[in-house]
Amino acid sequence: MKFIIIVLSAAALYSCGDPAVEIEEVNYEPKISVEGYLYPGETVNKIKLSRNFPLETTIDSANLILTPDQNSVSASINGVQLIFDETNGYYYNNNLLIENEKKYKLEISAVIDGKQLYTESETTTPKSGFQILNKDLGDIKYVQQKAKIQFNPAVGTGFYAFSIRAENATLDNFIYNNPFIPNLERKDVEEDFNNYLYQMNLIINVNSFPGSIIDYEVLELDTWFYTNYKVIVYGGDENFKDYLLTVNRVQQPDGNFIEPEFHFLGDGIGIFGSAVKDTVTFNLIPR
Repeated sequence: MKFIIIVLSAAALYSCGDPAVEIEEVNYEPKISVEGYLYPGETVNKIKLSRNFPLETTIDSANLILTPDQNSVSASINGVQLIFDETNGYYYNNNLLIENEKKYKLEISAVIDGKQLYTESETTTPKSGFQILNKDLGDIKYVQQKAKIQFNPAVGTGFYAFSIRAENATLDNFIYNNPFIPNLERKDVEEDFNNYLYQMNLIINVNSFPGSIIDYEVLELDTWFYTNYKVIVYGGDENFKDYLLTVNRVQQPDGNFIEPEFHFLGDGIGIFGSAVKDTVTFNLIPR
């Protein structure tokens, strides 16, 4: 089974290139920033609505999250109103259960900087059929063995993301004698700890026909600690895919600036997408 792997890992921190991006003559326009994911079998939860700010200004954290009181927010999915959780700062509705292969429309209105804004976006959830064949891979010897994830894809869904997290990571169980970055010291790891802790890889162009089995191996570049690992596998819709593939793409090699691919009408930016998901675990041990 052939597909394309896109690696997003801590090794990227050591790549060459100009880290600075200069943007001139950009006119600020207030936008509704959305972070929302729908998962079949779950209710609507953790839909985050925030605002953007002009470049080179201090972000006002007190006004970052859009709320019904401060911003006259009205948010709904398929006409069902979302509820604002004041404690955690997100929107939800426990009575709206997400189903497979169904279209959902998000509509939001809000006032930002005295301006009435509106945006909408649609996502169609993947079909059923996604299944991980072995959810507990047991002990995996570092370098000598591979953590191989096998799964049946959702028919018609050719994009999968793998969120890889070391569950009990510490400076003591970090793999200092790894083959990728020699001579790492404890203070170096401490400074970039989260970059080693969280990893994500993407695969695209998966042949997701009925009955197919996809094999995916977790790379050593994604395992920096001797500990238990949790890998969440997401099979995403078009919105999910386009956002993850373009969100970090700001400047092309020719110097031209491009926007990430957002699927919003009106005054919205960000992501409103859907995915099927499941979890795999394994324990990485010394060779």
